[in-house]
Amino acid sequence: MKEERARARKTSNKRRYLSLAGAGLLLAVLIGWYAMAVNRGDMAQKLYRRAEKHIEKGAYRTAVSQLRSLHDHYPATETGARALLLAGDILLLHLRQDQEALLSFLLVERDYPDTAWSQRARRQVADIYKYRLQDYGRALVAYQKILDGPSTQREIVQYEIADTYFRMNNFEQTRIEFESLINEYPESSLLPEALYRIGCAFMLEGNLSDAVQVLQRLCRDYPEHSFALEGYFTLAEIHEERGELRKALQVLAGLEGRYAREPILAQRITQVQNRIRKKKKAI
Repeated sequence: MKEERARARKTSNKRRYLSLAGAGLLLAVLIGWYAMAVNRGDMAQKLYRRAEKHIEKGAYRTAVSQLRSLHDHYPATETGARALLLAGDILLLHLRQDQEALLSFLLVERDYPDTAWSQRARRQVADIYKYRLQDYGRALVAYQKILDGPSTQREIVQYEIADTYFRMNNFEQTRIEFESLINEYPESSLLPEALYRIGCAFMLEGNLSDAVQVLQRLCRDYPEHSFALEGYFTLAEIHEERGELRKALQVLAGLEGRYAREPILAQRITQVQNRIRKKKKAI
């Protein structure tokens, strides 16, 4: 029995030693992995700062090359995502290489999904398609992806969608999208412009009666807003088109001292007055 107890103690001690050795080995591996991760992060930061110095000197192509290399070597780091975004910004703003910038932002979307970096890149993609490439179909798809995901600028994106349809001369859908903006974001600062754009869309469709109703609502609800003043000017244009010259003149006269483009206002008043005089002579 003494021999058995001694043998059991030896086995227990051996197991304890092996367990401690295994734990120590695992700890060493974790420490080594952490040290490598920290080292990768530090190196990525150094390369990023080096690229920033090239930007300060105006060496944009060199900066883009270094930022792309940084992403290729350290794709799993946060700095890798920032490098792609910065490269895209340089290509877009300084080098005017829209397609190359688009590629950088699309890579951010692909490699860093469900992150704040991806959200920012997606907005850049949509804006490039719309404002730089005039590819309105792809722009609409990109803006809709933003609306379908988490976003802090949903009303602005909704505005961009409506404006994109306007650029496509799809005035009916323009109205629908601006009406969605008004209904979904009733406290938005974009409401006066949305009403003005709806009125203009009706006007461009030849529906002058509905255009007048919307523009009158705009002028009633936001009388001193810049878009309301434009609304008055457009109302005068509609009255003039209908042959209601005295109504047009009355609206234009009400804008004197308030309308920013005074020379244009004065010219329009003179034109309407001349038309009234010619109409009297004809009678």
